[in-house]
Amino acid sequence: MRAPILTSLLFILIADAATAQNWTGALNSDWNNPGNWTDWPLSGEDVTIDPALYTGAQASPEITSASVFAPDRLYVMNGAELVIEAPLTVDNRLIVADGSQVEQGAGSLTTDRLVLELGGTYTLTGGTVNTLGVLAFGDDGAQPSIFTQNGGTVNATGEFGFDLAVGPSAPRYVLNAGTLTVNGDVLWFAVAPGTGSGHLVVNGGNATINGSLVNTVGSTMDMRVELNAGTITTNGPGITLAHATDSIVLHGGALHVDGTVVVGNDGVVHATGGDAYFDQQAELRGTGSYRFHNVTISSGATLQLTDPAEIAFSGNWIAVGAFAPNTNTVAAVGAASQTVSGGTFHGLRVANTGAGLNLAGPCTVSGPLTLDQGLVHTQLNDLLVLLHGATSNAGSPVSYVDGPMKKVGNSAFVFPIGNNGAWRRLGISAINDQQTEYTAAYVATPYSNTTSLGAGVASVSNIEHWTLTRGGSTDDAQVELYWEDAAASGLSDCGTLIPCYWDVSAWQGLVGTITGSCTGNDAGSVIGTASVPVYEAFTFGVNDGTIGMDEGPGIPAIGVYPNPATEHLRCTGLSVQAVVQVVDGTGKVVYQGPLNGGLDVRHWAEGVHVLRPLNGGAVPVRFVVQR
Repeated sequence: MRAPILTSLLFILIADAATAQNWTGALNSDWNNPGNWTDWPLSGEDVTIDPALYTGAQASPEITSASVFAPDRLYVMNGAELVIEAPLTVDNRLIVADGSQVEQGAGSLTTDRLVLELGGTYTLTGGTVNTLGVLAFGDDGAQPSIFTQNGGTVNATGEFGFDLAVGPSAPRYVLNAGTLTVNGDVLWFAVAPGTGSGHLVVNGGNATINGSLVNTVGSTMDMRVELNAGTITTNGPGITLAHATDSIVLHGGALHVDGTVVVGNDGVVHATGGDAYFDQQAELRGTGSYRFHNVTISSGATLQLTDPAEIAFSGNWIAVGAFAPNTNTVAAVGAASQTVSGGTFHGLRVANTGAGLNLAGPCTVSGPLTLDQGLVHTQLNDLLVLLHGATSNAGSPVSYVDGPMKKVGNSAFVFPIGNNGAWRRLGISAINDQQTEYTAAYVATPYSNTTSLGAGVASVSNIEHWTLTRGGSTDDAQVELYWEDAAASGLSDCGTLIPCYWDVSAWQGLVGTITGSCTGNDAGSVIGTASVPVYEAFTFGVNDGTIGMDEGPGIPAIGVYPNPATEHLRCTGLSVQAVVQVVDGTGKVVYQGPLNGGLDVRHWAEGVHVLRPLNGGAVPVRFVVQR
């Protein structure tokens, strides 16, 4: 990119009055009246409008018919006012300085260079401004120069820039309506002691930039682009925010990043509203922060996230084209319902403080899924899929997947799922084939059939169930069911708790290993100690005392009495030297040691207990402690 040429244009020494034709306004405000000039200007001469010696209408020329001469340079200075309502050509440059004002409602201005400095202003409500070389804005630190476009058309061929040599100050271009077309770069460039920021503000209308937006390396001013309504379209090769204090801010409107564009952001891209469209090939880079509102990757386009490690969006993510996330994360951070049309992510983080994230198409994650806040709403056709090697945190009561989700691979995985305000996880493990696909969902209602029970199952939950289906291979898994609140899941006795699966005709129970507690609002889980042969539905079940007990020939049975027991428990079928373990209904070991013919139960809690022999070939037995 060639070096900026703006600095040489600003803070120009105004030509001496003796070498220019000076406006006197002696007769009226008619620009084409020879009596209003110190000498009638010829084309190619310099013209100065300087009302230092007169006031009122005489200080305000009006071009109401096509100018009969074309100055080389036109200086509007010392608070002068120029009204343009008809065609005017200035061959070299038009300088508006010292708090002077130009107002244009019709006609056309054509000049090589239009420069506003030292508090000069230009207001366009109609007509056309054509700059063939440079359109520039600079200040002296006292008051900003401002170009306000309320209509009409501005065509800037060449550079469009903000330039400060003294500061701090904040020159600005404000587009409220009409069309702005820049066929070169938009540049921010300042040298010490110039400081401040240059503002490109779009409140309406359409701005098209066919070059780059760049805060140049070494510049001592900040870049500020603000979009409130209307449209900004960039077609150049780069958008460069060189400073941590540079910013592109969207409150509304539409930003179209077109062409093959590299966004180098060491500052802030922040949207509270509006739409960001990536229409061709765009790459996000830099150490700064990106937060979009609505994001659309257009058909045939590619958005590549090279860095930073995370970008965020607070609205909807519509990926009609391709998204290349590298090893980075996209975060959903909205305060209202958000939609993701689907697509591929490496990392996906959900931090939604509103109604959550809705999938409107299949969405795959190859890295970490992080559930910080907010629900992820899915359907079978709008599935959240975690690929082989992907991971997830546990979720929480305020952040889980509400609906089905799929996990591909052979690593142990806990689905962070829930439904209807209940967070209820399901785990899978002991899988061999990494092509295996398991799809899980939690349902906060009982399964449609709770009465068809297999051998050893006394009952199943009438509160909740999970669905778990398998694809990709026939590899089985061990299944673990979680409760986050024992009372809410209807659990009170871990001693009789077993995991159950629906085998198409009845509920079948598995020997289970329990972690946690079934008391009150405690949490825990139960995992089947063997793989499951059928994958459809799962829930909690109650063991009738025979699940997992081998009652084949030659295996002695244990007898206990009295049952219920109040003070002492006697056993038959075991020698007095037998070592036993007793577990209460919460899974807590209340005794482990020699049997000695009987056990003292006076200090044990009431409820079901299980006695297991640890050194003999006998099956466990259940008994009740009752006062």
